[in-house]
Amino acid sequence: MRVSLQKIDTIEQLEEMARLEAEVWGTSPIPTHQTLTAAKNGGIIIGAFVDGKMVGFVYSFPGYQDGQVYLCSHMMGIAKPFRDQGIGYMLKMKQAQEAIKKGYRTIRWTYDPLQSRNGYLNIAKLGAICSQYVENCYGKMDDALNKHLPSDRFVVEWLLESRYLQERSRFFSKIAWSPENVALHWKQNSNGDPVPIYKEEFDPHDRPFLLVPVPLQFQRLIEADHELALDWRYKTRAVFVHLFRKGWAVAHIVRKDDEPVLYYVCVKRNELPL
Repeated sequence: MRVSLQKIDTIEQLEEMARLEAEVWGTSPIPTHQTLTAAKNGGIIIGAFVDGKMVGFVYSFPGYQDGQVYLCSHMMGIAKPFRDQGIGYMLKMKQAQEAIKKGYRTIRWTYDPLQSRNGYLNIAKLGAICSQYVENCYGKMDDALNKHLPSDRFVVEWLLESRYLQERSRFFSKIAWSPENVALHWKQNSNGDPVPIYKEEFDPHDRPFLLVPVPLQFQRLIEADHELALDWRYKTRAVFVHLFRKGWAVAHIVRKDDEPVLYYVCVKRNELPL
């Protein structure tokens, strides 16, 4: 399969993106007049094509906060038959290349921290970091992926051409799973699904790093056991909000092959080589 990537900014291309967006998310797409305006005013929209057909996209526009201009990456979608084939990574890397050409040095976006596939791409592969958690960021959403859950989100930062991206592999080379650093425990129920166990007395003060688990198959949990999915939402929310207030950041991911979870690795943000 040969995937081609290109910037898109015509009405015809953006209408094709809107159709793919509706297919992926199961809801009304962003109006074409809005995506066109973003593309013509500092935004970057990339399409992924196979045999001339769009199979994925990433949509972004300029953002501004605390005196800094950055690229806000609002949405990425990939057609179901083409997922888990590296297209998301390709789209993000092309987005970074185009962002650097335009003078951006940071890309920011939100994602659901319980969606482990997205977490692995954003944190482990791309090297984004997160120290901001927004509770119910978009309200309760009725699309195909969120299913009425509170739309909690990580806000991640991708520091393009930074010292951190160059040194992060060395920084995390010695971090591995260890039970004494797990900040949220879990057990398996009779169905084999992980169930979170939150202990309010947990003190992160003297730990070199912390591990926070999330289910590998959260989307399946949403469909099969909505109450358990909610339990994961609320318990991980409590942990991340507490850690971020104390100056910690999510910056890496580790896994154990025999477990139905992956672990976000949290470290003190001021100790990262930023």
